[in-house]
Amino acid sequence: MYIQRVFLMLGLLSIVLSGFSQGYVQVTKNHEEYIMQQFTTMETGAGALTPRYYYNALHKKYQRTANAENKQIFRLHMKARVTDEKVYSDSIKALTSRRAKVEAQNIVDRSPMTDMAWTVEKGKIEGKLDIFQKNINKIMPYGGTAEDYRQWKNIYNCLQTAIKITRESYQDLGRRKKEYMAIYRDVVRRNYQLTRQLLTWNSVKSAKEMQKNSKPPQRLSSINTVASDALNRWKVAMAVDGFSSKNYKK
Repeated sequence: MYIQRVFLMLGLLSIVLSGFSQGYVQVTKNHEEYIMQQFTTMETGAGALTPRYYYNALHKKYQRTANAENKQIFRLHMKARVTDEKVYSDSIKALTSRRAKVEAQNIVDRSPMTDMAWTVEKGKIEGKLDIFQKNINKIMPYGGTAEDYRQWKNIYNCLQTAIKITRESYQDLGRRKKEYMAIYRDVVRRNYQLTRQLLTWNSVKSAKEMQKNSKPPQRLSSINTVASDALNRWKVAMAVDGFSSKNYKK
């Protein structure tokens, strides 16, 4: 009895599944023609929009341009655009690659680690800066004021800053060399000005010291003695020569 029930249930289940499968096949194969025509019109422009009365009444403008404005034309247009963009992108890539190589060379050329201009000009610039620093240290001993020392020290610091900025700047070898030469000329000019000022200060200081240490002249004889000696010399001269006619005529 139990086995019969099982077979009965399996038979009913097979009948139900068979009915569902037949309905599924019927649905998939029995498509609607007007939907297929609309899809074909949208995709390739080869279809015909049906029913006519529907599109004439509600979508007349779309019906006039549907076959011409389809997705296939858009795809062809976009394919041509993409092809043009690909050629353009390849050109940009080539230019970018060449520019990257040039910039890589510039980075190496403009790096402070490979600053050949500083290697060449370093000795004479630092030599002049050392002399300039020594002259600045002479300002106070030579008669300059603290304010004078501060001003010249600021000039020295500005020159050092100019060298530091030039070494760290993104410039090529030729431009760096020009900047270093300009700094060198400025150091020489400033040092010349300071040297002249040191000579002036030293002259004024020496004059003040001489004036401070000078003494009034000491007379060897008194005024009375000098006057008496002069009178005696006059008397002797008168006694010897007298008022001769020759001297008188003169």
